[in-house]
Amino acid sequence: MAESARSRPCPRTMRVILTNFGSLGDVQPFVALAVELKRHGHQPVVAAAPSYGALARHHGLEFAPVGPDLRDAQSGITQAMMGNPAVAHSAGGMLQLFQPLAEAVPLMLEDLRAACRTADVLVSGRVQPAARMVHDLTHLPFVTVLVEHSGSGGGSPAFQAAVRGLVNPLRESLRLPPLDNPLVDGLSPQLVLTALSRHVRPPASDAPAHHHTVGYCLLDEPDFTPDAKLAAFLAEGDAPVCITFGSMTHADSAALTDTLVAAAERSGRRVLIQHGWSGLGQRALPPTAHALDQVPHAWLFSRVSCVVHHGGAGTTGAAFRAGVPQVVVPHTYDQFTWGEVVQERGCGGPAIPIGELSVERLAAALRAVHERTDLRATAARLGEQLREEHGTTKARHHIEDLVRRVGLASDPVSGDEGDEDAEDEGRRQRRRSALKQQRARKVDT
Repeated sequence: MAESARSRPCPRTMRVILTNFGSLGDVQPFVALAVELKRHGHQPVVAAAPSYGALARHHGLEFAPVGPDLRDAQSGITQAMMGNPAVAHSAGGMLQLFQPLAEAVPLMLEDLRAACRTADVLVSGRVQPAARMVHDLTHLPFVTVLVEHSGSGGGSPAFQAAVRGLVNPLRESLRLPPLDNPLVDGLSPQLVLTALSRHVRPPASDAPAHHHTVGYCLLDEPDFTPDAKLAAFLAEGDAPVCITFGSMTHADSAALTDTLVAAAERSGRRVLIQHGWSGLGQRALPPTAHALDQVPHAWLFSRVSCVVHHGGAGTTGAAFRAGVPQVVVPHTYDQFTWGEVVQERGCGGPAIPIGELSVERLAAALRAVHERTDLRATAARLGEQLREEHGTTKARHHIEDLVRRVGLASDPVSGDEGDEDAEDEGRRQRRRSALKQQRARKVDT
């Protein structure tokens, strides 16, 4: 009997570049996958914005900075879309919001391509605009990992037009064909992994053969030790509610903190409030409330009674996996979709959009999720199913299988060194030209 592909060893140790753009929830799955790859003898490199270097090094991973830190730009885009949701339907408005990203893409490409010079395979999220360009330029084996709810494809027509304006000028300067819908057309033609649970989002029946749903790639930190104050708070009473809004920012974080504390008090619940990008909980709190900085969600959520969150894909997945009920407070992007999914899966009630959040509505939602035994039981069952999926292991197997099929990229940018330098200088000139075009581009609103 022929040996199965899954049982054959990988040809040799792979050097794997793992990259994505965005907030912590966008990058953490790639850190989790990198930990899995390293555990099995491969050489992973996390390639992301410089601010994620500490996270990678904390897990003993090699790190390559890609592009500038764009946290302020990301927060500005989110705030603008929250303040004026109609901007998402204006290509000109979206492209103006994306201008800081457009200016950063040439540097992101340059950094990512440099990181890939000795790589065997590139693994990327779909919102990393440079990844498909690196693959098209070098033919490096390429894997896309979807970590968000991508059922809406590439977004609204206006959003797609703005992303074309972000990506295609640089592609054209590199003599690469433009992409009509970059967030879809830019996926890997070789292997696409959906890092969501089939129990949460069943795979599409018409998905291409190279698309696979593997389960969540979540970062487990079983050895995490909380600080003394957090440990004491958890030990001195019933399991608290946890409120976390991640990378969302708010115009008045103090007023929002007051609302969250008051809602918890009215529902009779103790509460943990994560600071997040908005700096929530930065004031004196009553004994029934405790504010905390970044704590691993896999560790934290298993110790709380309910998670109130913004509906980010990673946070939603971590709460599903912990097996606890959820209250979703969507702010923007696909967070409204995740609020619907939580309710459809029987793990929470109706979402409360951030613009409609009040002490009364949040307190009522907290009472409901604690009083309804059906929600708690359904969430617990789903959590058990998710904890059996082992998404990072399945993802690693698929990546190894791809390398078996296409071979290792021994020199993705091979050729005479002088010719290569000349080629790179030509590409740098074209990138500079593309950047000038992007800065000068005016799209009618």
